[in-house]
Parts: sequence; structure tokens; C-alpha cells
Amino acid sequence: MKKILAMLLLVVLVLTSVGCSSTDYSGEYVGYSWKGESKGVTFEEATEKIETKMTLDKKGIITDFEMDFLVSKDDQWIKRNDPAATVSFDTSIEPTPAIIGSDSVESGESMFDIKTNDKMSLFVVGVDDDGTVAYGIVDPITRYLFEAKFEADYDYSTKLGQLTIDNGLVPTVRTSGSGLIKLKAFEELEGLSLLDFSIYSHVINLRGVYKDITNDTTIEELLTLSGVTFENGKPQPLEGTHGFHSIGGWNGNYKNIAKTMIGKNATELTGLTDFEGKNYEGDEYKLGIDENNFFGIYEDSVTGATKTIQKSYETVAGATIRISRENTSFQRALVEAGIITEEDVIKGRF
Repeated sequence: MKKILAMLLLVVLVLTSVGCSSTDYSGEYVGYSWKGESKGVTFEEATEKIETKMTLDKKGIITDFEMDFLVSKDDQWIKRNDPAATVSFDTSIEPTPAIIGSDSVESGESMFDIKTNDKMSLFVVGVDDDGTVAYGIVDPITRYLFEAKFEADYDYSTKLGQLTIDNGLVPTVRTSGSGLIKLKAFEELEGLSLLDFSIYSHVINLRGVYKDITNDTTIEELLTLSGVTFENGKPQPLEGTHGFHSIGGWNGNYKNIAKTMIGKNATELTGLTDFEGKNYEGDEYKLGIDENNFFGIYEDSVTGATKTIQKSYETVAGATIRISRENTSFQRALVEAGIITEEDVIKGRF
């Protein structure tokens, strides 16, 4: 009997020990990556940063997830991924092309006045009282705002494939210098529609508001998807409005990451990407990680897809996001949760 009691006591002690040693991960954890870290910029000095807020239950399951791209402006942090915008337009203006110089790009004449934090994957549209349509779209490959003005007597059965920079499509403003294609002259795009600038142009019609459009899509169909109402083939007046194509700009990218992460067990994750595999040049991604765990910061190291981890454009993040820096922010939230250590963090290109 004493032996049985002793064994039962031992079992209780073991179970108690196991129960006491299990980790309770419940809580909110925050992680950051920031611009210039590889150049010695401290977190306190940073003017741009990615912030990840992650809520875990006691077992480490992600119950809430938020990621933001924060930019310091006038001593305040604003969200670059804020989808709000105000748009006005003036169809009396004839849009003219931007001027590409050797060191800079000078904006051309635009029909639009756009105030927003996020121009990635933006489209804008408006119809004035006489039926003239102003339309603009930020191409995700070149990052230019391409505009088209359709007069009241325009033939809206015209196909999208016929709308090119030498036939009604005008690249007026460069919205970012980080496009996949850095144009030296717009002649490089002559004869091409928005869907044909690059093999990656399919991000426009892969998902989102323009999902499944083709070069055979009519301009009426394109504008209808953009929010214009037609009656008897004529566009109806519409105040300046906006939306986001593809996965939805920065806000759409980060919402898609959140959707992917919620429900996952954070204790089983090491990051948003594993840095395995090779880029389009056949170089291994992991060769881009230096001895200090900085990734893709040297021009003479593994380049191209390694710098931007473009594997993500079809998967977790959507179109054209440099997920290596978002990965850093998430990994530092894992550090806060005690799941990995700072020495495990791969500091991505920002």
C-alpha cells in the first residue's frame, strides 16, 4: 500500500512539475524594423518603421494581428497604409507626360489633385457634368500614375489593349522611385497596355477589383469596375473617387498578412519567410544574409528577388511588397513573446 501511495505521489509531483513548467504566452507583443538600421540608425532616430502588434492566447495561438508602415511627418507618426484619400479632378487640363532626367523625374500636367498616404496600387476616377471622364491608375511595375481623358463622345467599346502610351494613356507623375522597371524613356512601353508592361503585370488582374480583366475588356467595363455608372452607354457624373487594385495597396498587403497569420501557432513560426530557395539568377537567398544577420544590403551580394523576396507576390503579402523588412518586424514580436531571441532575427532590407 505504501508503495502504491508513493507511486501516486510521484505521479502527482511529475504532473505538477510539467504543469508548472508550461509557458503561458497570452498577451500582446510588439516588434519593429526600421529604415537605416543597417547603416547604424537607431530605433529612436528612425523616420520610417514597420510595426507588428500580435496578440497570443496562452498556447501561443495568434488571435489578433496588425501590421502598419509608419512614417514620421511633422513630428507625428502617420500610417502609410492608411487607405483614406481625397481626390479632385479638372478635365480642362490636358495630361502631359513626366520628363525623365538623368537624376530625377519632373512631373507632367495631371488632371488630378490627390491627397493620400498610400499611392501603391491606387486608381482614381471622376466624371464631369458634360460626361468627360478622368481616369488614372498607378502601375505597380513602374510606379507611375497613368492617366486617360475620355471625351463625351468617346467610343467606350474600345478595348483596354488599345489604350497605350502612344494612344491615350499618359504617364504623368512618378509616385515612387522603387518600381521594378526604372524607365529611362517612355518609348520602352510603346504599344503596350497596362497588362503588358512586365511578366509581373498580371498582379493587376490576378485578384481584386480588376480580377480577370484582359486586353479584350472594354473601357466601359474597366470604368464600371472603377465605380463609374453608365446609362445608355454614357457615363454619369461622378465626383472624384479612388480605390486600390491588385490586393489593395499597402493596406491590402498588411490585411492579407494578418488574415494569413491569425489562427497560426506563433511557437511554430520563425518568420514570414524562410529564405530558402534561389532567385531568378540561380543564387541562394541565404547567401544574401551577412555575418550580422542583415539581409540583401550589399550591391555585390545576391541581388534581384533576394533583395525584395518577390516570392511573396503570389502568396502571403500580395503584390510588390518587400516582405523581408516585414519579416523582421514580425520576428521581433516573436522575441518579445520569448519564442525566439534577437540573435535569430534576420534584419531585412528597408
